Order: sequence, then structure tokens, then C-alpha cells
Amino acid sequence: MGDFTVSDSLLRAFKDKKIDFVELQISDANTFYNSISEAKKVNIFGPFVERHTKSDYDKMKLFTTLDNSAGIAITFEGNIVSVFSKGLHKGVLKSLMPIALSQGGIKLDNYNSERLSAMYADFGFIPISKTAFDKNFAPQDWDYEKFGCPDIVFWIHNGDSAESVIYKFGEYKVDMKSVKECPTYEEAERFRDDILKLLKER
Repeated sequence: MGDFTVSDSLLRAFKDKKIDFVELQISDANTFYNSISEAKKVNIFGPFVERHTKSDYDKMKLFTTLDNSAGIAITFEGNIVSVFSKGLHKGVLKSLMPIALSQGGIKLDNYNSERLSAMYADFGFIPISKTAFDKNFAPQDWDYEKFGCPDIVFWIHNGDSAESVIYKFGEYKVDMKSVKECPTYEEAERFRDDILKLLKER
């Protein structure tokens, strides 16, 4: 666990947009793993959140709220994963996501619920590819009656700074109809990453 200092420019953006920033801290793998495990049990959308192993988390940048009730992780490759919340801080994603972007987050994937995908679009993410739900790889706690079999969508960030994302929050528009459909998770992920690589090279 450790202190985390948010840049003055980010704090100014939060203040200008009247967003109550929820203070965050740097977390360790053990604490993060235990916190996300607890959150998955109490949040109705817990099955949508992938919990990685402690050894995986050891290789990521980890951030949680001071009470460990919400958090976010960023891999070495810039993949934003394990976004969780117990629901104790309303709108906590508005604090978590800009920090993840400022810490190198550039891509993510999610089960395509209308609410969840709309939230990621609000932060400037662009849907690139998708693949159909595969029951063979479904989470053990997945509730088919509640959640059905949504596609998995792969996104890249539009490149705006974390500060710009705060100022433009909710103004971004996305076209889900143009998303490339791929036969497997691996192919959808690879297609997204190839697009991201091309954009970086440019």
C-alpha cells in the first residue's frame, strides 16, 4: 500500500467539472485480490469483472480507494482490467478511469451490456472488435437468466489526455455497428491490438 499523488491538472479538471474525486492509493497484489473478491460477492454485476491471480496482479499497477471498496488495475501492456466496486462511492468510475488513463491505460474489453459499454464510451474509448459469448469460457459465477450471452467487445482509447477526458466526459460518440466481428476471443483481441499498433506507428 502506498500514497498516491494526483497531478494538479487532473485535480483542477475534476474541480472544474464538479466531480467529487474519490481519493485513491497504490495497492499491493494481496490487498487488491482480496478486495476484488469481496466486491464480486456483493455487486450484482460482479460476474462481469474478471479477477486475476495474485501473481498476475504483482505485475500490474494497482489502485484502490482508501477503504479498498473500489479499484482498477493496469497491465504492463496498458490493458485496463479488474475494475471493481462495492457500490459505496457513487460515481467512483469517474475517479478511477482518468487515473488509469494517466497511468498508461490505453485499451480494455468487456461483456457488452448497454450500460457498461456506454460508460466506457463516455471516457473516450472506441469499440474495435467483438466476439460472441462462449459458454466454454464463461465465468463460474455467470447468471445466464440475468445476463444472457452478451458479446465481448474490445476497445482502444482515442488518445485524449486524462484531463481532456474529464472535460469531455459524455460527449464522445461511438458507432457499435462498425465493430468487426471475429470468431474467437483471441482473434478479436489480436485485431484490436493490430489496430492499436498501427496507430502508434503513425
